[in-house]
Amino acid sequence: MPQSTQSTNLKIGYALRDYLQKEGYDRQALSKDLIAGFTVGIMAIPISMALATGIGISPIYGLYTAIVAGFFTALFGGSRYSVAGPTSSFVILLIPAAEAYGLFGVVFVSFIGGLLLLLIAYFRFGRWIEYIPQPITLGFTTGIATLIILLQMKDFFGLPLDQLPSNFWERLLIMAQNLTDAHWQTATIGFGTAIFMIVWAQMKWRFPGHLPGLILASILTYYWNQQGAQILTVGDLFGEIPHVLPNFKGDWLTENLLIMSYPELWEMLKILLPMAFVLALLGAMESLFSAVVLDNESGNRHSPNSELFGQGLGNIFSSLFGGFGSTGGIARSITNLKAGAVSPIASMFHSVVVLFAIFFLADLLVHLPMPAMSALLILVAWKMSNFSRALGLMKNIDSDTWVYLSCFAMILLFDVVTAVIAGMVLASILFVKEIAEMTKVQDIHLSKRYHSELLPEDWGMYRIQGPLFFAAAERIFDELAGDLTDKKGIILQMDSVTILDSGGLAALRRFASLANQHNKAIYLSELQFQPLKTLARYGLDNFEDNFKLFSNLDEAEITAQEQENLDSHDTTQTNARTENTGR
Repeated sequence: MPQSTQSTNLKIGYALRDYLQKEGYDRQALSKDLIAGFTVGIMAIPISMALATGIGISPIYGLYTAIVAGFFTALFGGSRYSVAGPTSSFVILLIPAAEAYGLFGVVFVSFIGGLLLLLIAYFRFGRWIEYIPQPITLGFTTGIATLIILLQMKDFFGLPLDQLPSNFWERLLIMAQNLTDAHWQTATIGFGTAIFMIVWAQMKWRFPGHLPGLILASILTYYWNQQGAQILTVGDLFGEIPHVLPNFKGDWLTENLLIMSYPELWEMLKILLPMAFVLALLGAMESLFSAVVLDNESGNRHSPNSELFGQGLGNIFSSLFGGFGSTGGIARSITNLKAGAVSPIASMFHSVVVLFAIFFLADLLVHLPMPAMSALLILVAWKMSNFSRALGLMKNIDSDTWVYLSCFAMILLFDVVTAVIAGMVLASILFVKEIAEMTKVQDIHLSKRYHSELLPEDWGMYRIQGPLFFAAAERIFDELAGDLTDKKGIILQMDSVTILDSGGLAALRRFASLANQHNKAIYLSELQFQPLKTLARYGLDNFEDNFKLFSNLDEAEITAQEQENLDSHDTTQTNARTENTGR
């Protein structure tokens, strides 16, 4: 399939169908997918739990998200190796929803976010999402990672704080003021777990070190708690993990909405809808970034709109069956690829592994220590952040650096919703600026390709390259106006002008009117269909007689030569009459 078509098409289940049609599926492929799925499943169990506890809800909901979203996104998505599930980028976004409306708020935001992802896919915006400038996405990821890491201080150090304010800076100040009350056994578990996982990763072993690290931390925590250390565990904070399948929550969602009065519903929507919008944007950005990285590693191509469609369905099904927002996590997905996955079936099997954990390991998972879970969340946030790329960006101070710093600062100073919306506006402005700078005007009257003996010496000939739209047209015609004074007319070669919008048309009209005031001619040559259609719709009769269109340069040059001859003839006659009068 041609890349351009693949980039814009929306095919449900593209990744799975593409693999089966091109490669088939045999026992060897199944074996590779099972091994990869098992590896990623073992990795996903502790991470999913840690991300749920980071939001402030029971870890069972993180496991439900990995099961449901992981399965359905793989089934309907557009990337062969992407593994969907809870991600650290959603933690900071969903904390306010959990604090304001509990589990209902988290599920509602995730459900609406899934619907918005479906709309993004339906309107084929997937490729546009991939064009968001790197400094903006980097500002988001490093800012969110910084928030996550700093907010883990309470559980990582075992600070004796029951109630914390929702404002990030107030919460951070209180935690910093209470660092002297840190629980040394809890901090030891946190640092020990983090160091173990870092060393394990440095050994380059294919099996992820998250579960072994948590097992060792749990054993040490159990021993110390027997001695009276009182290190908090998952069970202490959230109770038991039920041995049940994800059950349908659609009726529960509906009941919660129906019992609200209209003012309560309106107030809730004002708070949660912006969060859902940002969740959809962040989810789209992260999943497509992950898919691009996987393409580069594997040599395959993903379908962005199909991937977003799968992510949307994954979020909807996850919300309806007890989970919350998910997207394609790059750490899980890269692990999946390197573990030997060949198709989306690996991700589907990873969901089965997590489901197995609920049934057979739930009684053990409640003993996971909270400082170890915080250490895991800190490492996941660090890997997500790309701080090394941010430091590289900071070496040379330019416009990209200031854009990055602006987005990073907005994440820290304001809430994530405000920062992401402002960042998207900034991305749009930068995109328009870059496109406008692509539009150039070139003097071609001496060019070998365009030069003709027919063109009079006192005429100019220029070629405009790029779209003539509101952000570029005024600059282009201002440049041409400066060269208009010493010429009798200008020919504009328009073969490379793809777009003429209303702003470009207005600038062209002003330029033509200025030329007419100074008795200068403006000839346009070889217009493409869209600019020609725009001019026809406006009406060529609305331009003065000095403004003409030609199908090619030769016609324009011949007409310019004829006009020059006519002007010379008129000048000769005028001079002759003047001489006769003088006699």
